[in-house]
Amino acid sequence: MCSITEDALKTANSEKRFRGPNLMTKCSLEIILYGQDNHSDDISLFIDQCNELLEDQFKLFLQDPVGCDRNVRYCNPQRLPPLDPTAYPYTLDLEQKRQIFVHMEDLEPPPEMLELLDSQEDLPEALQPTAIATPLKRYYLSVHAAYNADGRFINRISGARHAHEPPAFYGGIIADPMGFGKTLAMITLVASDSYNAALSDASSLPGVLGEESCGLTLIVVPPALLGTWEEEITKHAEPARLPWRLHHGKTRQKQTAGLENTMILLTTYHTVSTEWRTGGGRASSILFRTRWRRVILDEAHFIRNSDSKMAKAVCALDSVSRWAVTGTPIQNHLNDLSTLLKFLSAYPYNEKRVFDADISHMWKAGNADVAVKRLKRLAACLLLRRPRKTVELPPRHDRAYYVEFQPDERELYNQVRTQTIAHIDQVLLQGSQGIGVPSSFTVLQQIVGMRLVCNLGLFYPSRHDTSTLATNKPMTKDWNQAAQYEFNIRFNEVGSIHCHRCAFMLDSVYSPLDEPGATAALFSRCARFFCPICVRAEASEITTSKCGHSPPCPIAPVSTSAESLETTLVSMPIEQIAGSGYLPTKVAALIEDLQATPSDVKCVVFSTWTMTLDVVKVGLDQAGISVLRYDGKVPQKERQRVVDRFRNEPSIRVLLLTLSCGAVGLNLTVASRAYMMEPNWNPTLQDQALARIHRMGQEKEVTTIQFYILDSFEEVRQIYQVE
Repeated sequence: MCSITEDALKTANSEKRFRGPNLMTKCSLEIILYGQDNHSDDISLFIDQCNELLEDQFKLFLQDPVGCDRNVRYCNPQRLPPLDPTAYPYTLDLEQKRQIFVHMEDLEPPPEMLELLDSQEDLPEALQPTAIATPLKRYYLSVHAAYNADGRFINRISGARHAHEPPAFYGGIIADPMGFGKTLAMITLVASDSYNAALSDASSLPGVLGEESCGLTLIVVPPALLGTWEEEITKHAEPARLPWRLHHGKTRQKQTAGLENTMILLTTYHTVSTEWRTGGGRASSILFRTRWRRVILDEAHFIRNSDSKMAKAVCALDSVSRWAVTGTPIQNHLNDLSTLLKFLSAYPYNEKRVFDADISHMWKAGNADVAVKRLKRLAACLLLRRPRKTVELPPRHDRAYYVEFQPDERELYNQVRTQTIAHIDQVLLQGSQGIGVPSSFTVLQQIVGMRLVCNLGLFYPSRHDTSTLATNKPMTKDWNQAAQYEFNIRFNEVGSIHCHRCAFMLDSVYSPLDEPGATAALFSRCARFFCPICVRAEASEITTSKCGHSPPCPIAPVSTSAESLETTLVSMPIEQIAGSGYLPTKVAALIEDLQATPSDVKCVVFSTWTMTLDVVKVGLDQAGISVLRYDGKVPQKERQRVVDRFRNEPSIRVLLLTLSCGAVGLNLTVASRAYMMEPNWNPTLQDQALARIHRMGQEKEVTTIQFYILDSFEEVRQIYQVE
C-alpha cells in the first residue's frame, strides 16, 4: 500500500523537486505478508540476514499490521510466541487492541510569582556599541541606560533613615524571562566599554566610570555554558573588536600582563571556588588579586545558598560593578534573592538579617501585602525584568496528551503500584524512629518504578528485578556497587542535593561539576553527599571523619557527570528492543503524532532517562524518521556538531535530548515542536527545556506537548505542579 500525503506534496512543491515531467517525493510503503505457518522461520532468517548488511536506520522489522483486508491468525516470527499455540490473535482483533487512546487538552500558562517584579516603565535608550555587529532590538539598548546614574542608593524600602549617606554600589540583577537574549544583552554591555576607554580622562567621570580597575570584565558561567558564550560572542561581535580569553582547566591565566588587548575573561563557578579554597590560592590567583571593571554571573542562582563556599568565593571577587543574570532570581524562597543582594553589595540588604527583618520575616508573619510592596520597591531599584510581551515571539501552544495503557501494561503498572503502597504503609507503621534513610530510598526507588512503567511499558521487567521491589531488599550489599545507582535515584527524584561539607547545592537544572576529569564526589549509605571540590581539597579529612555516625556508614565515589546521572537502570540492548515488535503505548503515541506532523517541521524530544530515548529511537528508526541524539554519552567535543547537523540537514527531523544535557545552553529555534516524555518535579527544569525552541530567533509558531498516562502517578505529579 503506497500513499503520498497532502503535506508531502506541499513540501515537494515548495522544494521544486522535479525530474522531467514527474514529481519526485518521499512516500510511505506498507507491505502486509500473508502465507503459511511453515514459512515464518524462513522469513525471519531472511530479514536477519538483510539486517546484517543494513545501517540501523534502514533495518527491517515486522510490525503489527494495520489495514488488513482479511481476518486471519497473526504470527510474527520476530515476536515471542504465546505459550498456548491456539492463543495467536486474529488480525482484526489485533487492530482493535492496538488502538491508542489519546485525550488532548490545551494547557493554560502557569502563573508566575516573578511577574510582580516586572519592570513596567519605559527606559531611555543608549547608542548601539560599534563592536556589536548584530542589529539590536530596542529592549537591548535600554538595559544599559537604566543604571547610567551616579549609583547612589536611597532606602525607600522600609522608611528607615540613615545618618550617613549609604555606600554606593554599581550593577544590578538582569532577570528577564527565558529566551529574551540575556547573554547578548551582557555582551552589548561589555562592548559599550570601547567608547568609554577612548576618553582621555576617565577619572574625571562621575560614578562607576571614574573607578579604577583593570578594565576587563570577568564573566562566571556554569561549565555547560562556556561553549554558548563563546558562540554568542563570535556570532554577534565584530571580529577583533571584542577580544576574549578563557580561564578554565589548562587555559588558566597566570598574569594580568597576558590579558593585554582583552576585554572579557570567561571562567566557571567551579574554577572560582577551587582557586578561592586552595591554600594560598587567593594571593596567587589572577581572579582574586585583580580589581575587575565588571563581574557578570550567568545563571546567578547558582549562589542562592549563601552558606555554600561557592557563594562565598564569588562574593569575594573584587570589582567596580557587579551584575547577576538569572531568569529565576527566586526559585524556592526569598532567601535566594538575599544572596544575590549580598553579591551586589546592595547596602543595607547585602546583610541577610536586614533583608529578613524588612521583608522575609514580615512575609512569614502574615503581612504579605506589606512584604510584597517592599519587595517591589526594592526590585524597582536594582532588578530589571521586562514583561514577556516586550519581546515579540511567535505564539506558543502548550498541550497535554493523556494516553491510556494497553491492558497488559495496566496490569504491570498496578502490580508495581500495589508493591509501592504496601511498602509505604510498612514504613508509616514503623513510627517516626523507623523512617530512616534506607526506607525513604526504597520508597523513591518504587516511585521511579511506577514512572518507568509509564514510559517503558512491558520493557520495564526486562530492566528491573521486580523481586527486589517486592521484598524491598537492596540490589546489592556492596556499597561501592550500589552507591551510584542510589545517588542517581535520589538526585533525579528530589531534584537537588546539598554537599554535607560546604553546603553547595547540586541541582537538576545545572550541574557545575560536570567537567571532564573532575574528581569523583562521595556518597554515604546514610545519604551524606560530598562534592568533588570538597573531596579534592579535604580528601583525607572526609575519608577519616566520613559521615559522623558511629560506626561510620559505608562511603563510595559517585560521578556527577551528565552521562552518569542519566542512567538509573542497566540499558536494554537496542537489538532486543527492535526485535520485540512492541512499542510502549506512550512511545507509540509519540511516533503517531510525529508521523502526522508535516515532514518539514523539526521536533525535539526530551526525557529524564536515556533508556526512554533508546526505545523512542527504535520507534523512529522503524517509522523511517531520521533522528539524532544529544545526551551524556555524546562526547563534549561532538555535541556542537550534533546541533549543527540538526540545524542544517533538512532530512533530520527529530533531536532526542536528556533534560540534564538539553535543558540549558542550547539554541534550537530551528525546531518548532517539542515533546516532554514524562512530567518532572521541577517545573523550572521543564520550562528551561521548552525555552530551547521558544526564544529569540524563533520565526514559527511553537507547539509543546507533555505526555501523561491516564490514572497513574504522572497525573498526581501534574496536579502537584499546578498547585
